[in-house]
Amino acid sequence: MLIVSAVVLVLGLATAPLARSGAVARPPLVANIPGQPVWVRQTPPFRFRVWAIAAAVATVLTVGCMLFAPAFAVAAAFLGLAVLGMITAIFRRYASGCDEVRAAADAFEPRIAMPYAGKVGIHIGMWSPWIERTGIPWVIVARTPALFDQLAAMYPGTPIVQGAIPASVTGAFYSHGAESNVEFINGSPATHVFLGHGDSDKPLSASERVLRYDIVAVAGQAAIDRFSAAGLDVPAEKIRVIGRPQTEGIRTGAKRMPQQPTVLYAPTWRHADDSLNVSSLAVADQIVQALLDRGCTVHFRRHFAGQNHAEAEAMIARVNEMLLADYERTKRPHWWGVEAMERPLIEAFNDVDAMVSDISGIVVDFMASTKPLVMYAAQFTDPDAFRAAHPTARAAYVIDRDLTHLDAALDAALGKDPLAAVRGQYADYYLGGPDRAQPARRFIELVEELGS
Repeated sequence: MLIVSAVVLVLGLATAPLARSGAVARPPLVANIPGQPVWVRQTPPFRFRVWAIAAAVATVLTVGCMLFAPAFAVAAAFLGLAVLGMITAIFRRYASGCDEVRAAADAFEPRIAMPYAGKVGIHIGMWSPWIERTGIPWVIVARTPALFDQLAAMYPGTPIVQGAIPASVTGAFYSHGAESNVEFINGSPATHVFLGHGDSDKPLSASERVLRYDIVAVAGQAAIDRFSAAGLDVPAEKIRVIGRPQTEGIRTGAKRMPQQPTVLYAPTWRHADDSLNVSSLAVADQIVQALLDRGCTVHFRRHFAGQNHAEAEAMIARVNEMLLADYERTKRPHWWGVEAMERPLIEAFNDVDAMVSDISGIVVDFMASTKPLVMYAAQFTDPDAFRAAHPTARAAYVIDRDLTHLDAALDAALGKDPLAAVRGQYADYYLGGPDRAQPARRFIELVEELGS
């Protein structure tokens, strides 16, 4: 009896190596991969210490029975074996699940990737709908585990991996110009395409960082001229004009401005260094009040970035309060807050008669509507100097830094609109030429070319 008990106990303790190997198993960081078992988490159900505690209890119980109650020793030993075996089986099943995840990841062979090393993740969604439309297998590649968790939550159902670009990828598209993108580029023989997340006159729009990519995709001739103006020598063979898929669905405006127009006010985020600031948020309450005084319905859409700037956040709260108070008084259907920020941008463009903004990619996209545009010059007192430094403003009515031209700009945009005749030309210049009827076509063709 005692020998049997000892043998059974030893058999139970012999499961230690199997249990430990299962306890340390980890699946690769992947999500939404075809064939991936969804039950496998990044850590096993419990730690190896659970097996160790059970082993210690089984040993004490069995030895105690052997010394003081021999008749129960065998039962105690078999009970310990059963418990240890069950714990080990759970660990081994988890390890097997990790192998299944790895096998699914190895079997998945995407042709297109969107590597991402930015911070907010929203940039991917600015391009992914048209990649999806091609039907080509594609994957998001997160640089860090923290980014992987963030992107997996943002893009449920989209294949995501963490680390290196999969070997099967032939085309990698970058929606964010992070410095660390160089790690992706150096680690993959794919064709690397810089997309960015908007066409604007911001300084980084003509950064030398674009030179590290195999292809620099631009919306139109304006971006090419911007490179030249910045002294950036981008070889012509690297540049691909693709238009702006994001303008798909934007309707052109009516020829006559209504008596009580609806105006989109969409300021960009406020820089912490005021000498580098291009946002109108510092004077947002005055701009909005001027619109309200003209009987406008205001759609206030804040930028998703820059939420750590205390003064900007206070101003945003102030504008929200102004619009709420005006709605309660006049019943004009203003938009503000989270609902306005999360509303599809195309809907916002189509529901307004004009827009007020500043130096931002949203300005170029709005050009597709050919509706009146007003821009705020945060660092300029002379509108002509602002237009010379920021060509997008040549299609806009300009409000100077001190708001001297605020009334004149709004009166022109919402009145006789003398720039109406030239806005279509600027739209062609920025958005890819007269071939704008199908704004997504050239980007889709590029994806198909690199994914074939």
